[in-house]
Amino acid sequence: MAVVSAITDRYDRNARLYERWWAPVLAPAAAKLLDRCERAVRDASEVRGSVRILDIGTGTGALTIDAAQRWPSAEVIATDASAGMLEVARRRAEEQASTTSPSAPVRWVTAPAEALDLPDGSIDLAVSSFVFQLVPDRAAAYREVLRVLRPGGRLQLVTWLAGRDEFRPADEFDEAVYDMDIDEDDAGDDPRAGDYRSPTAAIRELRRAGFRSVAAEIDRLDQRWTAESYLDYKFYYDELGLIEDIGTDMSERLRRRAVERLASLEPEAFRWRPPVVYLQGKRPGG
Repeated sequence: MAVVSAITDRYDRNARLYERWWAPVLAPAAAKLLDRCERAVRDASEVRGSVRILDIGTGTGALTIDAAQRWPSAEVIATDASAGMLEVARRRAEEQASTTSPSAPVRWVTAPAEALDLPDGSIDLAVSSFVFQLVPDRAAAYREVLRVLRPGGRLQLVTWLAGRDEFRPADEFDEAVYDMDIDEDDAGDDPRAGDYRSPTAAIRELRRAGFRSVAAEIDRLDQRWTAESYLDYKFYYDELGLIEDIGTDMSERLRRRAVERLASLEPEAFRWRPPVVYLQGKRPGG
């Protein structure tokens, strides 16, 4: 639980920064995920007359808000281990609800993926965007999702494949840090499940947890930065801890050095296309 608390605390502190700098990068992949859910929602509605959708690790609410607007007759439950993220998501949902057509009701629940605090067999469709790489125990999280799904219910998620760290601007930024002889914290990241090694590995994990009709598909996120916007992202979000540690004078010197290094790159080098995987599985029965 200490691992979960450390990750949760970080997201609580940085929820609004995440909303500003990181959520827009992930939003297109999240929208594509819901495109893949149309049939599951239709099938559940035909069988039961209604559909209950669970968004696991809603973050700033991209999936929840989109789902509530796409399927206004559904019931949407949004969970996240971070109360700070849920607060941002709830505010965004309220703001958008006041300017758009009617949407489905949303229930907000503070809960980690491994302990969803929902009844057995109560969910028709579980969705998740860039969460299952963060959980400490992915198998436990899968078993929890399986528990809350109805027989025949489906899980649809998108997350990272190995290889997303291959990005020349990131390498040049790291070299700028090295040039300035800045000592970085070597404590490392909190233990977490991590990115999937391959689609085959992703399928195997989901089947071991008890899911059937499992399938995976590779895609690529497509984010276009400029040298300036990329440095803003690094300084105000991605490397914020480092920037705060080194102080104003050193951070200004680091930025100047990073600008020099990034100036050698062509504009196309700032197009980030990391691999992602769309994964689906079904609870047996139904």
